[in-house]
Amino acid sequence: MTKKQQPLEQVIYEKALELARQRNWSVGFTLSIMWSRFKSGGYVKEAEAAFVLMQREEERKGKRDQIFTEW
Repeated sequence: MTKKQQPLEQVIYEKALELARQRNWSVGFTLSIMWSRFKSGGYVKEAEAAFVLMQREEERKGKRDQIFTEW
């Protein structure tokens, strides 16, 4: 399977994992940076995917951040 055939969320998550390792950041923080850049760049689908991944990352860690639970 090539990267172009992978679901957008999977591609973004894999990139977030790679960047997090390189910069010694958490995956959640990396996703938030990616989301911000996608959003400011007008990449709506990518921003939405990054936001969903941020939610999943927080849920996986057992955190309930208000920004994710009050929507």
